[in-house]
Amino acid sequence: MQLATALSHNGRATFQELGALVRLSANTVADRVRRLQREGVIAGFSAVIDERALGKKLGVLSDIKLREGVERVAFAESLTHIPQVIGALRLTGEYDYQLHIVCQDPAEFEGLVDRLKHDYGVASLNSRLILREVPVDKAKLLQVVR
Repeated sequence: MQLATALSHNGRATFQELGALVRLSANTVADRVRRLQREGVIAGFSAVIDERALGKKLGVLSDIKLREGVERVAFAESLTHIPQVIGALRLTGEYDYQLHIVCQDPAEFEGLVDRLKHDYGVASLNSRLILREVPVDKAKLLQVVR
């Protein structure tokens, strides 16, 4: 699992660079990466976007309760049309969803809240400001699973 750990730290590393890290040939690394992809261990590769660099300096986590009768599947699909929503989780318990929202400022967030309530069937929100993100190494999961 050293290979998957190395990829989780740098998904753009070449097979040669990865091979040097895990002491395998580039061809062996390529074969193993393809196998990990086939097995679903590696679900994909992506870029990490810094929202602050794009002017989105206000991060918010909002617990969402939908109005009675609002179709949850339709609500979830509608989230793709709201650019400020960069993450969403379906929950059990008191709230239906938790949204990760980024905005330029409180005024943009206020406008989004109004839109969510008026256009998307949100009954109530419980929101908290994100002060900073604490990095957690997801590669630790590989040590537990394997």
